[in-house]
Amino acid sequence: MAFKWTDKQNTPLTTSTPSNQLRKSIKAAAIGSAIGLGTLMSSSAMALKTDFGMEYRATAFGVTSDAFDSTDPGTSDTDTGFGHLIRVKANFLDEDTGISVYTSVELAGDRWVGDNHGAASPANDQAFNAGSRGDNVRLDLGYVQIPVGHTIFRVGRQATSYNNCFLVCDDRRDRVLMIQPLSKKTTLVALYDRRQDAAPFANQDNGDMTTLGITSKITDNVNAGLVYVQWMNNYDGSIAYPGAATPYVLSNVTLFSGYVSGGLGDVAKATVGFNYFTNGNVEGAADDQYFTDDAPSAYLRLEGDAGVVGWGLQYIMSKDGGLISPGFDTYSSLINNNPDSTQSPTSMYRMGGTLGVKGYDEEVIAGKLTWNLTDKFAVTGAVGQLSVDNPTINADDDSMFYDLQFSYQVNKTLRTWLSVGMLEENEAGMLSSNGLVGPLPSAAFADDDVKAASLNMTVNF
Repeated sequence: MAFKWTDKQNTPLTTSTPSNQLRKSIKAAAIGSAIGLGTLMSSSAMALKTDFGMEYRATAFGVTSDAFDSTDPGTSDTDTGFGHLIRVKANFLDEDTGISVYTSVELAGDRWVGDNHGAASPANDQAFNAGSRGDNVRLDLGYVQIPVGHTIFRVGRQATSYNNCFLVCDDRRDRVLMIQPLSKKTTLVALYDRRQDAAPFANQDNGDMTTLGITSKITDNVNAGLVYVQWMNNYDGSIAYPGAATPYVLSNVTLFSGYVSGGLGDVAKATVGFNYFTNGNVEGAADDQYFTDDAPSAYLRLEGDAGVVGWGLQYIMSKDGGLISPGFDTYSSLINNNPDSTQSPTSMYRMGGTLGVKGYDEEVIAGKLTWNLTDKFAVTGAVGQLSVDNPTINADDDSMFYDLQFSYQVNKTLRTWLSVGMLEENEAGMLSSNGLVGPLPSAAFADDDVKAASLNMTVNF
């Protein structure tokens, strides 16, 4: 196919025939330009290294409980749905300077709403990413990494997880980060996050957070980490602020979070971790909400292998509303197990989410077994007990939970799994749902069990 350059009136710009000498001059200039452009592209290609990848995830799910019964006409105690997530990743490295840029864009990540997205999306904004919703293409990650000697600086939107997902799990943060190796086994980390800035000229809503942390390989099989986090004192008073901007609830809060993990000979791997919040300035409706007083949480996990069978035991506790990330693995698909940027449709209960309510205590004791039937196919069963002491309704109760998962790693790129779980009724607990299911008809489940299942697929390369 031939192309012609045209002017603004779409008239071909070939109205005269150049002389032989002029044609030779044009040809020489074109050859020179081509050589120069080729040299420039070649040199740029040698200095710039690129890396591309993508992630695709699909889910089909269903949740049911008599607790979801509603008097509204046409409603049901069961909800089913589908969703998919598509992320495209592109990273760039200037080999001469060592400076790199990391990007990830979500092309989609929502619950399927049918043919008419324009009409349905505003009313049905459920999504995999709890903080990024809608049919528009949106930023997932985007930051620059700058090495200065042995120190690394990162600026931009970054992914973050810490303490085996006990403090934070697959979240996205607008962050300035410094990583400073102190030795071959010890690393110092310092960072600043702006967690919220909803309204200009209203600093009481700013979520300014600073962190200083250290990780170390204490011995060949023992690792440890500790972070100190301080939110800036941007507001002191009631959450019911009369101004246009609602205060950020963690103003002046102090946090310590740490873990120690290591092998117990050849028998098992043990991990113990904790979160400790205190010193908050914002007063809520409940006693000591928003961490105005001490609020601890902790876990102890033992995991090991016996031939083709893997096993795990763990104890998890939240005292006085101590925080536990929604993404933490409780061994139950219905309790937490709900990372911030990859929501799980079967997560129905949030443990450690009251933000410091005095007297609100929760515990989980759980165990699991995994049978690796082949190197690709595994079956995991889990059982445990959730205990809740809820002072806001003056109730305490226990619930058993049961889980079963079938997982098949088809190849290095494709993985599928089926998850089925049940959480027994509880007079003290309140359901919290997830980003894909959305708001629930009722939070209480005192009179009926909650059941959920999902069929999932992921592709990564």
